[in-house]
Amino acid sequence: MKEFFRAHVPRDSFLYWLLVSIYRNPCLFVIAFFRSINATRKLTGRLFPVKVCLGAGQRLNIFRSSKARVQIFGMLKVNPYIGYNAESSIHLRDESSFVVYGNFEIGPGVHIFLNRNAVLRIKGQVASTASGITCDSRIMVENSIEIGSDCIIAWDVSITDSDWHEIIDVPRNSPVVIGDNVWISHGVSIIKGANIPSGCIVGAKSLVGRGEFLNNALIAGVPARVKKVGVEWTR
Repeated sequence: MKEFFRAHVPRDSFLYWLLVSIYRNPCLFVIAFFRSINATRKLTGRLFPVKVCLGAGQRLNIFRSSKARVQIFGMLKVNPYIGYNAESSIHLRDESSFVVYGNFEIGPGVHIFLNRNAVLRIKGQVASTASGITCDSRIMVENSIEIGSDCIIAWDVSITDSDWHEIIDVPRNSPVVIGDNVWISHGVSIIKGANIPSGCIVGAKSLVGRGEFLNNALIAGVPARVKKVGVEWTR
């Protein structure tokens, strides 16, 4: 039966998630299914179609202003990571806009915050086997952040477009753009004005701000600089 599911049901579909969850543990599936419906209602304002899939035992705290806009064209999957299931959260203030175009997965301890009028666009999975954030990471948006397709973000990563405090004669925020197929290693900080081209690998513990980078480059350091060009990677 499992082989039939794999052969005939797309792996990135809600139906596949549904069938595999039932197969693995019917009791836990029932709990996860109803929690997924509730999370979908809180985030999108609708019960169906189910757009937020909560893995068994994983917790997601959602605050969404009634004036926030949410569009999820794929699925937002929220799963534990190797037995770790710290609560994750999504907080959307007035007039903010959260858009997910393809399937995207967030792990435990991942917190997403959009300030008033902020925009977060995530392209999600397109050609890779998955796209998402491992765990214990934070995205804080005051103006605009865009994350391209097929990106993977490791643990303990911070992404923000703002200083969140005023510095005299210094712009408080500047958009952040992360291209397609970017691998962000653990402990990376991405700050206002960062523009990471497609195909890049960002080395562990790097600080990425304003700078000129090339496609398919290894960038690393504090501040991050190009260390190697012409790199290729796969998940």
